[in-house]
Amino acid sequence: MDPLGTLIDWVAVYGVLGLLAIGAAERFVPILPSYGVLVAIGIAAANDAWSIEMAIAATVTGSLAGCLVLFAVALAFSEEGTRRLLRGICRLLGISSAQADRTVVSFRANQRFLSFGLQLVPAVRLITPVIAGLFRADPRVFALATFIGILVWNALFIGVGRIAAELAPETSASELALKVLVALLIIEATGFMVWRRIHRASTTHAGDPRDR
Repeated sequence: MDPLGTLIDWVAVYGVLGLLAIGAAERFVPILPSYGVLVAIGIAAANDAWSIEMAIAATVTGSLAGCLVLFAVALAFSEEGTRRLLRGICRLLGISSAQADRTVVSFRANQRFLSFGLQLVPAVRLITPVIAGLFRADPRVFALATFIGILVWNALFIGVGRIAAELAPETSASELALKVLVALLIIEATGFMVWRRIHRASTTHAGDPRDR
């Protein structure tokens, strides 16, 4: 059984409109793992369902549109309303309150960089538009940084799907998506451990009286 492959077969029927729709849907339907869908789209590109350029352009456009809709909704709410919206989305996505709070604090300090960088973090990337709306980020800066982040994310996984399909044509989209998830978790865990070690070392160095 290959549920992702079945989904992509349906998307292929509608061509560009299907790609636009699936790009936007990952912003509003958290049960769709974007990396898995993008890998499957890359596999379909290798099988000539569409060109890889079309796949990237359409999914980026759809995802950016969905992101900007969430940003506009957050802007329309009061600060307290936006915070309630953020908490609700975090519960839906399984993001802990502590992780959400850390993201909010970090975003306040460096909005431009994190508008880009958080688009490369699974799950957290989906709450970034709401956080940006909470802090009334500059729409043009937010849109540009988010566009670049989405472009990198989508191109990476669509490219992985296409390459994998060429190297292992017998691998199903769902099986490959699972392997990508495992790789993502390993990379994320490794990155966190490296960051914690660097942070701990810098804190120890700053607190050592001999360094003053």
